[in-house]
Amino acid sequence: MATAERLEKRKSQRKWTDRTEFLVERDVMVGAYSVRRLKESFKISDKLVSHTWPVRIHEPCGPVSDVHNSHKFWELYNLEKGRDLELSLTNVCNQVIHSWIWGFSAGEGGRGIDGIFVSSDKKRKKCLYFLSLDMLVDLFRSVGEEDIYRIEMRRDATGEMKYTRIVGRRFGEEMELPDAVESLLRDS
Repeated sequence: MATAERLEKRKSQRKWTDRTEFLVERDVMVGAYSVRRLKESFKISDKLVSHTWPVRIHEPCGPVSDVHNSHKFWELYNLEKGRDLELSLTNVCNQVIHSWIWGFSAGEGGRGIDGIFVSSDKKRKKCLYFLSLDMLVDLFRSVGEEDIYRIEMRRDATGEMKYTRIVGRRFGEEMELPDAVESLLRDS
């Protein structure tokens, strides 16, 4: 939650320094790693894991991004044209964590930032992603505000315990009732 709050304030920040860039990159990188780690530890609901996040994708228009030119991404990808796409929670986090290309997008009037451009080492030859700051704030806030209230597990054929369902909600939302309870309430 704190990461989401800090990032949201960066949208209107007037003074921008190298330290600011470091702090934003740190927040996004640590936030993405934390979300992916929580997902891999089964601490995020199935609903949130299956949710997709809006991004913008830009095709290459110049030479392939490499160690000598990745900092000039605006020359390598067509930033004038792009198309909207939705990525899974894991794919958004992986683009950040494995970013070969990383760059900021200035907000209106050059004030603050409105997002970041990233592309992982695996995707850099195919595309560049624009992740809006609003989307990142929403993603981090959604994970931070989630309340896991039910976990279902079963043993598989080998006897190993596996998660079969993880149910959560944002704090303050209604809880999803187990099927047996819903059935009892309907029948009464």
